[in-house]
This record gives sequence, C-alpha cells and structure tokens, in this order.
Amino acid sequence: MPARTLSKSDFKLARTCEAKLFFRENGYPDNRSHDPYLALLAEGGYMVEALAKTRYPDGIQLQYGGSLAEEFAATAELLRRDRVTLFEATLASGRMQARVDALEKKGNVVRLIEMKAKSFDGAAHRADLIDGGGGIFRTGKKRPRVVADWREKLEDITYQVLLLEKAFPGLEVRPYLALVDKSKRARIDGIPRLFELVLRAARDGSTRLHTARYIGTAEQVELLDLVTEVDVSAEVDLLRGEVAEAAARLESRLDASLGVFLRGLERTSECKKCEYRTEGSPERSGFRDCWGSLADPSPHLLELYAVGKAKTPDRQPLVQAMFNAGTTSLFDIPIDGLVMADGTIGPEAERQRRQIELTLENRIYVRGALRPMIEALRGPLHFIDFEASRLALPYHRGMRPYGLVTFQWSVHTVAEPGAAPTHAEWLNDVDLWPNQSFAESLRAAIGDTGPVLTWSHFEASVMKEIIADLEEFGAHAPELAAWVEDLRKNRIVDLHDWARAHFYHPGMRGRTSIKVVLDALWQDDSIMRRQLAEWTGLAATEQDPYAALPPIEINGELQDVREGTGAVRAYQEMMYGASKDDPTARRQWADLLRQYCALDTLSMVLIFEYWRRAVARPAR
Repeated sequence: MPARTLSKSDFKLARTCEAKLFFRENGYPDNRSHDPYLALLAEGGYMVEALAKTRYPDGIQLQYGGSLAEEFAATAELLRRDRVTLFEATLASGRMQARVDALEKKGNVVRLIEMKAKSFDGAAHRADLIDGGGGIFRTGKKRPRVVADWREKLEDITYQVLLLEKAFPGLEVRPYLALVDKSKRARIDGIPRLFELVLRAARDGSTRLHTARYIGTAEQVELLDLVTEVDVSAEVDLLRGEVAEAAARLESRLDASLGVFLRGLERTSECKKCEYRTEGSPERSGFRDCWGSLADPSPHLLELYAVGKAKTPDRQPLVQAMFNAGTTSLFDIPIDGLVMADGTIGPEAERQRRQIELTLENRIYVRGALRPMIEALRGPLHFIDFEASRLALPYHRGMRPYGLVTFQWSVHTVAEPGAAPTHAEWLNDVDLWPNQSFAESLRAAIGDTGPVLTWSHFEASVMKEIIADLEEFGAHAPELAAWVEDLRKNRIVDLHDWARAHFYHPGMRGRTSIKVVLDALWQDDSIMRRQLAEWTGLAATEQDPYAALPPIEINGELQDVREGTGAVRAYQEMMYGASKDDPTARRQWADLLRQYCALDTLSMVLIFEYWRRAVARPAR
C-alpha cells in the first residue's frame, strides 16, 4: 500500500478545508490533541459505539494498527462468508481507505452501519416519513437536499459506501446510521458504569483513549434501548456524485505541494479556529504556512468581534477581501463596511468599531450607561454560576440521552454594592437525579428577593429545563417550579450582555468570556487583586487567578479544574469513575470542583466592583 492514503477521517477533515489534508499528511502539530472537550466527546462516542455493538453478539472484532494491506485482506476473506458481522472492517481501493464501525452481511446484501454519538429524535423522524416527508435528514420534496446539520455525518457514510462498492462491486450496500435517540428513556440507573474505557500507549509515549467495551450482563442489554438504526440510503444517493468527485480530487492531491492546496482556497473567519494554528509555538504552524506573512500582524483581523459577519464597504466577506488585498491588520479594517445591511450601525458593528478605536488608542472604555444600571440594583445581589453535564448515555433512570444533570452551583451574595461578599455552594454527592435538590438548595440560599447576576444565558436556560424536568420526572413541586420560573423571568441580570454593550478593554481582543475579561483587568487593577486577597485569603499575584488555582494530588497524580469541561470530568470521576468508592479521592475531587466554581462567581463580583468604581459619581 502507498505511504499516504485518504482515510475517512482525512476526507472529513479536508471537507472543512482542503489545506488541512496537506498539514495532516505532513505531520503538522494539531492543537486538538489536548482539547479536554474533544476528549470528553470521544469518551461518550466510544460508549455509544460499544452499546450499538451489543445488538450483534456474534460480531467479529477485527484488529487494526498494523499493515493496512493485511487488514484489508482479512476483511476480504471474512466477507467471503454468506453471513457474517464485522466490527472495524478495513476497506481499501486505490489510495482510499476506511475502517467501518460495522458490516452485517447476509448473502449478497451488506448493511454498512456507522455508529455516532450524535442525537436525533427517532419518533419525529418516523412521524415525518409516515406523513410523506423526507425525515429529519432531508428538506424539500421537489428538489430534496441534505440538511446542513447532518451533512458531515452523511458525507462520512457516503464515502464509506462508495469505497465498499469499489472494493467489492458484487455486493448490494445499504447504509445505516446508528444514532442516540432522544425519544427514548433510560430504563436503568448508572448506564455509563456498564462500559469500560480502554487506553492504549501512543507512539509519543502518552496514554490515549482507544475504545470502550461493554462489561454489563446480557440481561442488562435488553434494558439499554437508547440507540436507533436509521436507513439513510436516500440521503447517500443525494450525496454520491459530490462525495465521489471530492474524494477523487483529494486522492489525487495526496502527494501534492502546499501550493496546489492553496490555489483558489478561500480564507474565512473559520480560520481563527484552525486546529493547525499553533501561535507562540516553535513548531510548524499550518495557519502560518497557509496565510504566509498575513498571519503575522498583531492585533490581527481575525481578532475582530463577530468577524464572520463583517463586510467590506461593497458588502463582500471581510476576511477574504482583506486577504486578497494583502493586509490583515485589525487597524486596516475599513470602518465604513462595519454596518448592517441597511447601512445603519447596529450593536455588533458598534462594538467592532469600538474595538478597533480603543485598541489603537490602548484605552479602556466603560460606558456611562452602566451607572444607572448598577444603581438600579437593590441588594442583596446574588452572583451565581452553575455546573452541569449532558451525557450521551444518561446516569439516571427516566432520563433521555443528553438530558441535563445540574450537579453544582456557587453563589457570592453582596448585601449592597461595595460590601464584601459571602459565599454559599452546593455540590451533588449522591447517586440520584440531582436537579430537584439543585433547585431546592439554591432557593434556600438566595430566597425570593434580590437580583441574580450571571455571565451568560446558560443559567436561565438551565432553569427553564429544570421546570420541564420536574414535570417529566413526576416530582410534584409546584411551588418550586413557580419559584424557578420567577427567577428565570424576573430576577436574572446577565453581566455578559453588559460587557458586550458597555465595556471594552484592549486585552480582551474581541472576546467577552468571564476569564478573558478578568484576565484583561487583573494585572492593571491593584484594587481587584487586593479584594481577592481580602475576601479569600489567597495570595494575589499578577498571575491569572484561574491558572493559580492550586492542583491537588489524587491517587498519585496532580489534578486541577480550571474550566467547565474539567468540572464535568471531575464530577464524573468523583461519582462514577475509579474514585467512586474511595472517600479520600472523592473529597479531593469535590475540593477541586468547589474552588473552581467559587472563583467563577467571585470573578463576577470583582468585575462588577471594577465597573462600579469606574462609573462612580465624583465625590463632592
């Protein structure tokens, strides 16, 4: 087999940007390898795959990681049987190859099954088909097309179907997606405990997640009806021509130079999220090689707030137009183009213009409108933050896949603006559905009065879902539901909205997350650092306070929680992982969760206090 082949993951990556195929084939560093959110998704994906495979107890698990030619030969030999089911079968034709989640062969017919952790509503899909529609994957009757949200998954399986047909032209291929079905409910508790994650040593010496295996009983399998197989033959037929053309083009480019990939390549706002953008690294940067010297300006065009919506004065996409013009400095952005379609300056364009102006002047902006908004707040002020998770395979009986589990809240309450905050918190530590206890404990802490300050719409959306959960799970708590609804509709004040509309610091560089805002202010504001020391007893250095959260050694390894995904992983480990039966380790994971969540709410207080000082009326 040739050294370079086009795998299905190569194809999927290249469909987002063909230059990425060159970077991957040539070993450029990929910044996704240490992304905790992607690692969390991978765990759920492997468990869903293992669950889907339980439907085929006679399936043969093939090995991979060695010679592609030998693995393909093994697949071909097994497919000579009249009836067989294969897991991780290897397909190859020309320089294209793929490993298929499952092939079920009966006579001349092969069902190709791609197993995904992506969710869909199986009941809604069936109902639409019965009514003569195309289901949730297609839209339009006269000229049907694949729904954009499903295109990546359906192109993936189309690529595999085309490859299987090329490799074994005598077979009739029927494609299926095995998907997590949100119209179904868990019939038992603790489903993720029935799966074991399998690790494998990587070439660089690290240990990486390899797969998952089902370790429950045959009787439990009968209660795990959460995955539905869906025939997607019609969708594959819609995509055949486009996928075949793209695959052939990419196959022909496997040995091509970067210049071939860059010819006619469009640069967009998506480039700022490129996985081959390794700023500040001594290693090669795919983004730098793609953009050339236009990657260098600082501040950069891609730092503009909502840059994907920005246009030039003649209403062309801003990023591609400036790249074509050979200038990518933030300061070279044509201001006249930062308007709405009707020519007026809307909220986004106003913030974009403000960012350019204030970054050029290196000046902080606090709009005077913040003062009456702050003065209108009447204590007590409750600064809150929630931690929650959504797992593909739910932990609690009665829950739907990806159902909400609210496992932690933190609140810093200020009697009146300027007063020192007091802290309260709650962390679930029992293996029961926690959402009702979450809401009850929060009500006990913050009562029925005072504004509730957040840093996103997340807390309001959580409250809305809790109300629905209370009804669905049969917990009769009308007073609690009414309290949650009142809080959601009448008491929440979103400080993130304030930050976007009324505040800018050059250090934010077009971003508005609480960590970015706090970090921008932290080094310059000695009062903020002093307040942190006074309120917490922690030493306030010029280092980012999130980075300064002390790690804790748990079972011989240093662990930390400094962002939301880390909190979800810590909770899972504490409740359902290897630490679940170790009281000391459980307490240590709980300590990590508490210190992280407490800092989120204290950060809001610190930023609020900064704003209050910045707009205070001058003393007479």
